[in-house]
This record gives sequence, C-alpha cells and structure tokens, in this order.
Amino acid sequence: MARPIALVRASRWLALVGIIIASRLVSTGMMLWFANGQAENPWTAEKPDLFEFSRIWDSHWYRIIAETGYPAELPIGDGGRVGENAWAFMPVYPLLVRMLMAMTGTPFAIVSVVLSTLSFALFIVVADRFFRRIIGDSASLAALAVIAFAPVAPIYQVGYAESLGMLFLAVVMVGLAERRWLLAALFIPLAALTRPVGVPLALTVVIVAVLAWREQLNRGALVGLVGLAGLSAIAWPAIAWLVTGRQTAYLDTELAWRRPYIGNNERGWGTGWWDSAVWWFHDGAPWVIGALGLGALIVATLPATRRLGVVALAWTTSYVVYLIMVLFPQSSIFRLFIPIFPLAGVIARNRTLSLIAVTVGIVGQFFWVKWFWSVEGSDWTPP
Repeated sequence: MARPIALVRASRWLALVGIIIASRLVSTGMMLWFANGQAENPWTAEKPDLFEFSRIWDSHWYRIIAETGYPAELPIGDGGRVGENAWAFMPVYPLLVRMLMAMTGTPFAIVSVVLSTLSFALFIVVADRFFRRIIGDSASLAALAVIAFAPVAPIYQVGYAESLGMLFLAVVMVGLAERRWLLAALFIPLAALTRPVGVPLALTVVIVAVLAWREQLNRGALVGLVGLAGLSAIAWPAIAWLVTGRQTAYLDTELAWRRPYIGNNERGWGTGWWDSAVWWFHDGAPWVIGALGLGALIVATLPATRRLGVVALAWTTSYVVYLIMVLFPQSSIFRLFIPIFPLAGVIARNRTLSLIAVTVGIVGQFFWVKWFWSVEGSDWTPP
C-alpha cells in the first residue's frame, strides 16, 4: 500500500515540476527573442541579456529601493503635487532582494530574477494544495497550467513583486480554507506589504470570519485575525505618513501615476474605470463599460464559479470591488488581474477549455512582451 501512495506522490511532484519548467522555458524564450531585438532604452543598452532585460520598467523602482531605500522627502512638482516616487511600491520584495544582494554579493538584476522565479515555483506548489481542495486533483493541474502559461506569465520571472505576492496570497488562501488561522495570520501582513492587496484581503477575512463565527469556531482567534488584517491594510500608508510627515503620502504618490491621463483633476473613488474608458475609447466608453460589466456578471453567475467555495469567492469578489473603487485602468491592467488566480478553477474542469486557455496564453505572451514589456522609442505603455 505504501508503494502505490509513494508513486502517486512522486507523479504529482513530477507534474508540478513539469508545469514550472515548461512554463518558464516558454516565457524565457519569449523574453530572449525580444531582448535580442531590443534597442537602447533608458534602462539598458542595445540587445541586453536576459537579466538586464528583466529589470526594466517598475523593476527599476525596486532596484532603487533595494539599493537606496525610500525617500524621507517626497518630490513636489508644480502646484505642490507629489511626483512619482518609490513609496508606490511595497517593501517586502525589494528589501528581501536587498538582503540577498548583501549576503551573496550578486547584483539586483540576477537576484531579482532568481527570487521571482523561485517564488513562482513555490506558488505553484502551494496553489496546488488550494486548488485540490476546491476542484480536485486533475482539475488542479489544469488550473495551474492556465495560470503558468497565461499571457502575463513572463512577469513571474522578472524584477517585479508579483510572484512573491502570489506565493504569500496562496498561503493565506490555504490558511483560510483549512481554518488554520495562525498560518493565515503569519502571511497576511507579508501579502499586504508585498503587493497592494491589504484592503481586499481584510474584507475577505471579515467575510470568512463571519461565516466561521456562526459555526462557533475559535471566536477569539477570529477577532484577532480580523484585527490583524485591518492593521495590515493600513500599515503601508501609515508608514509612508510617519517617514515623510505627509498624511496622504501614499495616496498622493499613487495619484501621480494617474496624472498623465487625467491631469490635475482629482476624481472620487470608483470613477477610474469610466475615466479610463473615456480616455481610451471616447464615445465608445458606455459600450466598453457595459461589456465589462456583463462579462463579470456572467462569470460570477456560472455554476463552476459558485463551486469554487467561500474563500475563493470572497477573495475574488473583494479584489474586483477594490479594483473598481481605486483603479484607473491602463496598460498594466492585465498583470493586476493576477491575484484573482482562483478563477482559473472555473475552466479547469473542462479539458478542452483548459487546453484552449493554455494555447491562447502562450500566443498572448508573445504579444504581451512585444506590446508592453519591450521598449520602443518613447514608450508609454508600462506592463
């Protein structure tokens, strides 16, 4: 009996390793192809190697943080408005890179790529545990393949915090799904200080805690978990305030990235999607917003979506609502949907749909690297 179980476990690990290696080979091939044709740009010389090509765009900000830290004084431009600066980027990833750089003497370009790639590999292992719980063994592998070969998959191995954030988020999802409150508590602050997911994560914890409270499950731990999630959600804005002396330092910094699109007009919460649709599509904005809303409604009402379970539904709903309230969609919108990875489980039970999704993802990677990651002239479409 022990031998068959060992064989099953070994085959499972082989499948996971296969997904990790195959997906990274595809993404690496895409990156190398476009690196070979990359012209000189603000970050690299002509035809950079893989590591140099992987440290452009926002990775340059992470490099600044890893090497020099965060500024105590915010850059102030015309009209007293805050300019773009490092406070827009959460600290766990760049500070971990900084520590590894100091320990190994290796430059940022290499350390960041290695850390991101290893984080992605660990994410696959942790996410498999989460998916197996909600959709079963075989469907879990399909869901992981859909995620691993997604159009934005090259982001998993560059100098961005996405992979590390996905790893921490997956651990939190496992902790909440398995009612292991201490595990969730350990990783909620890490997730909230790696990517800006603190607010929707706090809302998710509240939803899960309310349902668990009704079952009278360790209510003291639930209260503590909710409190911790709330503190984690406000931690980074509070830290930015304490260091810079400006109460709205973080929000003002985030607004600086939106200003090229909306100018100095400060709009209210929840207006970003409409403003973006008008900016990109002009008179077609109502049709675009309507189509997006209809698509979201269809996905939300699918039986396969409802079968994902409370934790996955609470998280994806909370995160989407959060994006609706705070986001001004532009070219980076595609990677910002990475945290709703549990929705890969919606199509994972259908082999044909999963195969189509993987195929579309591989083709999509080519265009994502071409249109968003590669730098062409005065490129203004950051990934």
